[in-house]
Amino acid sequence: MNVNIFTHDLRGIWLVVPDTLLVSVAILALGIVLGMILYVLQQRNNFIIRSICRLYVSYFRGVPLLIHLLIFYYGLPVVLQVISTAFNLHINYEHLNPIYAVLLSYTMYSSSFISEIIRGSFMSVGQDQIEAATALGYSRAQAFWKIKLPQSLNESVPKFLNYYVLLIRQLSLAFMVSFVDIFAKAKLESAINYRYIESFCAAAVVYWILCVVLTFIFKKYENYLRRYEKVVVV
Repeated sequence: MNVNIFTHDLRGIWLVVPDTLLVSVAILALGIVLGMILYVLQQRNNFIIRSICRLYVSYFRGVPLLIHLLIFYYGLPVVLQVISTAFNLHINYEHLNPIYAVLLSYTMYSSSFISEIIRGSFMSVGQDQIEAATALGYSRAQAFWKIKLPQSLNESVPKFLNYYVLLIRQLSLAFMVSFVDIFAKAKLESAINYRYIESFCAAAVVYWILCVVLTFIFKKYENYLRRYEKVVVV
């Protein structure tokens, strides 16, 4: 292994780390919003709405992320072309930025998993607590906002943060649609000097450092959220 090439590639890869982190944050935020909408719709009494949401979750959880990414990348310009023709709009669908396909596909894929995280977090709060709150004079809305929601957030936030670390690694698939993240930058560097071992080892080091640092920070934050929890020994 050539150390000089390794350090050169390492510096080059670090330049795209901010973009990778930022896009991952955007995907997570959008995924949480869409996941919450899915969870709320699945709680409705309307059988058709519940069935559509369950079909959505089943489809996106059951099909590989790369397939979704390619469908959006090649399908989005076609959809925009139809809309442009139908409404006589001037949409530049021929040179569409791949970031749109990345955001849409990753957000919809992530929301199917995040909706299940949200559902599990709300289910972790016992119904007896809501009943106790209403017995003390709380309304259902007050019991939700002051008791159920805070506990559900304490349960779900650590899972969201862990999913964020997973998103950073999953973003490597976006190289297939010309989005430059950590892995894509390593591929580009290796294509210049034809030294693949050095480039991919540099990428591995960057991924490992990010994973260790973010996991440490998120673990500290999780401990902060749970600082008031008490362990009861029977």
